[in-house]
Amino acid sequence: MSAKIKECTSRLSSAVSEGKLPDAFRGFQEDLCEGAVKGRDMDQFGNYSEWISWLKWSSVKLDENDYLKAALHGLRLAPSISATDYGTARQRDLGQLWTDIIRGFLGEIAFAKWLKERFGMNAELDFRRGSLEEFLPSDIRRINGREPRLNISIKTTKLGGIWLDIPGKQIAHSDIFVLVRVGVTREHFVAFLKKISVIRDKLISEAQTRGLLSKEELNEIWNVVPEFTFIPAYIAGFLDKQEISEHIKDEFKIIEVDAEIKIKKAIINKYLGFWHPNKPEYDKTVREMLRTKGKNIKDGMKIEFEGIGSFTETLHFIASSGVLKKKENEWRKLIQRI
Repeated sequence: MSAKIKECTSRLSSAVSEGKLPDAFRGFQEDLCEGAVKGRDMDQFGNYSEWISWLKWSSVKLDENDYLKAALHGLRLAPSISATDYGTARQRDLGQLWTDIIRGFLGEIAFAKWLKERFGMNAELDFRRGSLEEFLPSDIRRINGREPRLNISIKTTKLGGIWLDIPGKQIAHSDIFVLVRVGVTREHFVAFLKKISVIRDKLISEAQTRGLLSKEELNEIWNVVPEFTFIPAYIAGFLDKQEISEHIKDEFKIIEVDAEIKIKKAIINKYLGFWHPNKPEYDKTVREMLRTKGKNIKDGMKIEFEGIGSFTETLHFIASSGVLKKKENEWRKLIQRI
């Protein structure tokens, strides 16, 4: 753990213990700090107290009903989604597709819930599904009973994630891109099944009826499955396409880039612009821009994006969390336009 993440984790733990942050963040401090530090969110705040105060304002917690809503809509959608990840040959089974979709929907639900709690706005999410062209622009169908004046796309990542990754096609269709960080762990789906009695009343009950396992073994299974808890989430910020409209006319444009230079590689932790992993023009431009900032990046040095092993082999528009707008006054100005 880096010194910055360690200090952040300590500050965050104290804030949770003192009630300055929701208790739902307890146990997630290191993941949350990893995203905020590596994504350079801290660059926008004068000190940790200011950041923690903002974090409380930007956070929301998801409950069992929120998860159930995401699970139901996800199950309706999953069978119609291609099992192949776009741009790769990796195949996902239906169960994995389902849980992946649940995570995405939880981000959308968190944003709608946050709009209600902070601004009194009723956002109706667009869980309908149809052609790509019809549903690509916006994840919000209505705001306070009317169509929103701007198309809003909501992207979800884990608490430690730092990238708003927009498919190349979508940058032309949506107006606002929102990044939501959600504290979904690998245990949450199974814990949810326990919470709604699927495990006890269905699996364990059926096993008892069929005499498959002893009572002691079934009790062991019940006890080892974790309990469902509130899921922490917060709105990491938004990208306003209006402010970069001139730049995105050129699909080779990189607006901003910075990186941490290691011995054998450069790790990008700040980025705004297009990227394609298989086109050398982007690699060349990144190196040139870093050198103008005084970064000693050599030609043979590998370029990596913080926390990303590899991108799908297609055009992306990428924004790191640190370049997103996130302050309350920035949100209030946006809300007036929506």
